[in-house]
Amino acid sequence: MRSNAISTFVLTFVLLAGCSSTYKYGQFTVASTNNVRNLKYSQDANMKPTSGETCIRYFIGIGIGETDDRLTLAMDTAIKNGRKEGLDGDLLVNVRIDRTFSNYLVYSSDCVTVKGDLVKITQ
Repeated sequence: MRSNAISTFVLTFVLLAGCSSTYKYGQFTVASTNNVRNLKYSQDANMKPTSGETCIRYFIGIGIGETDDRLTLAMDTAIKNGRKEGLDGDLLVNVRIDRTFSNYLVYSSDCVTVKGDLVKITQ
């Protein structure tokens, strides 16, 4: 009887606790969603980190959110977020891309996050 109670407690704990994991997509010196030629930029005091994220969230197996081009959407969001913070730039350098999975009993998510320094191209 006691063994059943312990087993039930452990099973309930595992189901409710969930799990989470992060996978690194890559880390880049320069990244853009457009072709860039003759790239020149300067590092100055205005170069600050920015980030963007896009997720698919699941509630009881039903997906809510963007499913295509999530990496592009996350990168575009990072650039837009940097501009909202007053940064003048159009290119991310020193970029890191992560994918995070979180699973719980009735809810889960699959997110792509892009972090990098927003810089302006000089000519």
